[in-house]
Amino acid sequence: MSKTVEGLSHAYEYRKTSPEDLVYDLFKVPGGKDEASIGKLISVLRSFGLRDDDPRLKQTMEKIKEFDQLNEDDNDVRHYRLSRDQFKACVHPCISLISQALRNQLVIPAWQEFTSKMKYIFESCTDIRTGHVATYIPQLAREDPDRWGMSICTIDGQRYSLGDCKIPFCLQSISKAFNYAIVASDIGADDLHSFVGHEPSGRLYNEICLDSSGKPHNPLINAGAIIVTSLLKKGLPLADRYDFVRQEYVKLAAGGYVGFNNA
Repeated sequence: MSKTVEGLSHAYEYRKTSPEDLVYDLFKVPGGKDEASIGKLISVLRSFGLRDDDPRLKQTMEKIKEFDQLNEDDNDVRHYRLSRDQFKACVHPCISLISQALRNQLVIPAWQEFTSKMKYIFESCTDIRTGHVATYIPQLAREDPDRWGMSICTIDGQRYSLGDCKIPFCLQSISKAFNYAIVASDIGADDLHSFVGHEPSGRLYNEICLDSSGKPHNPLINAGAIIVTSLLKKGLPLADRYDFVRQEYVKLAAGGYVGFNNA
């Protein structure tokens, strides 16, 4: 692995050997045939925190499925040996991310050590039973207080989840940050802040009040969040506005599940 890390770095610096060839050589199966294991590559990427459903790896995974359909054996191609050309065709569309991972240049390089510590913290908190579920909304009051899940995603897309991580939960006020980001990207921060300020209010989060300019103090108190929400594709029919927002949330979730809880 260390030789491959050095080789990949030199490949980008001097362009002597293609990164695809270096990755192929790393996963080449010992023996006479010129073949490499695509399954081992996927396993190594997982060990760095990159998942199969990472949208940045979509083209590579689609290429693997394409060769799987051509495979006459019953074995999943992920456990199959590919020729040099086939292997390179799979890694080429996503070679930058694959090389970054194999060069151990993701934001958390010691991923296994990191996740072990996160698991220890998670398990240490499992038996804590103090506190109560929120009761100011009836639906929240009915939530199971024993549910306990944790999910981590780094800025490089390394992901790790534990416990009840697949049970949908309502975003509630977390949506304020997402809506602000969506509107700022859509109309620009300057236009957005002509309607809402960006300073602390010094008041309760749910107090409906304005600053000296007649605007809500910032996008993250309720008054500001209401204004920001009103700017989401302002002027379009409500159904189109909803579709736009949901699609943006799905993008923010890297294509993951995003539903709507009417209650």
